[in-house]
Amino acid sequence: LTCVWGFMGLSARASETESWLKLYALKTQMDIQSFDIYAVYNLSMYFCVMTLTGVGFGDVSPDGQFEVQLSTLTMFVTGFVWAWVIANVVNVVNNLDAFSSYFQKLNDDLNQLMESRCLSRTLQTRARK
Repeated sequence: LTCVWGFMGLSARASETESWLKLYALKTQMDIQSFDIYAVYNLSMYFCVMTLTGVGFGDVSPDGQFEVQLSTLTMFVTGFVWAWVIANVVNVVNNLDAFSSYFQKLNDDLNQLMESRCLSRTLQTRARK
């Protein structure tokens, strides 16, 4: 996504269309031609990380309909990436105690077996002990 945003800024530099890079250059009172590829990549990465973390937009923001649409897509993609990261962290924390997870699975299997065989409650209690 960072490369896509960088490409958008650099392609608008050569044309007459408005872009986030032109808007940023105007805000910072810099010449748009003075931004090298590393500065544009850095600003693009900043924008994507800002979108991912949800801290909001301030100094770098989309300008024009296409950039707003791309910004919306970026928010969706980074939202899914963030959800995936959180899910993996929860999974790792949940599986820290492998014996406990295994014991819980055995108990679940035992409960399901006892329910399918219609065992009495007293016999189910004795089997769990």
